[in-house]
Amino acid sequence: MEVVRKYIDADSLMSIMKLPEKFRNRKLEVIILPAEESEKVSKKTADIEQALQSLAGAIPYTDMTLEELREERLRKYETTN
Repeated sequence: MEVVRKYIDADSLMSIMKLPEKFRNRKLEVIILPAEESEKVSKKTADIEQALQSLAGAIPYTDMTLEELREERLRKYETTN
């Protein structure tokens, strides 16, 4: 396994990621390791994640409660075959 180890000014790293304020104006040691690869995501899981992502924001904001939205949808699709 390859590892990269480098000393870097915290100020230059703070533009990339959030760090504690006490790191400001200090040298930091950065160690980079490859992440363990997780098992391949199954196609079905990927499809579900994509479908969920496409639904984000699909229901417009209204003053209706979730129960009222549910009832509205049930009435709408009641007649659909």
